[in-house]
Amino acid sequence: MHAIIEFHNVSKCYNSTPALSDINLTINKGDFVFLTGPSGAGKTTLLKLIFLSERPTEGEIIVNGVNITRMKSSAIPHFRRKLGVVFQDFKLLPGKTVFENVALGLEIIGLNRKLIKRRVWQVVKWVGLLQKIDSYPPYLSGGEQQRVAIARAIINNPMLLLADEPTGNLDPGLALEIMKLFKAINTRGTTIVIATHNRDMAETFSHNIVALSHGRLLEHSHLSAS
Repeated sequence: MHAIIEFHNVSKCYNSTPALSDINLTINKGDFVFLTGPSGAGKTTLLKLIFLSERPTEGEIIVNGVNITRMKSSAIPHFRRKLGVVFQDFKLLPGKTVFENVALGLEIIGLNRKLIKRRVWQVVKWVGLLQKIDSYPPYLSGGEQQRVAIARAIINNPMLLLADEPTGNLDPGLALEIMKLFKAINTRGTTIVIATHNRDMAETFSHNIVALSHGRLLEHSHLSAS
């Protein structure tokens, strides 16, 4: 198996307080991994280290064969184009339509308008929101906003999709729909890492579970499909 993420003795401290301690972890290409643990376990910090919004205090992180630990700041935007990130609070631009929010990533890399329009329509249709493509985020439900956030995250066909508590603000029925959407993305070949405090949700989907507590790795289990 080809490893897409490797943590080698990684620690992260904030003002000498450890958020992560001596993490060793391998995630393979095509995996669907759940990071579980209570609030403060280190789940968000671990994701931030992968997409380089934080740097480790110690250790090395390899993503798709590249040691990102000492990556120059100028190289980070290019690196992030290969990643998709979904946040609990969506982080959509309220003054832009669904189309404009999703198109942003393609505009940044300079794709021509015709290609952008075709790609955005394809992805927005795929997440089931074509009828809302000209709507603004404040007029969408929480589940719809999360679908827009997912569409924005996958618009560049990322090799890796990271999601931080993506169902935390949704009711159980909507949460299940969003998880099924992640499952569909994974079956298309994208590696997915989802942070959730909901262990039951993780076990329902029966993929790799990485359990954290107080910044330490408790377990990395591969559960059979249910």
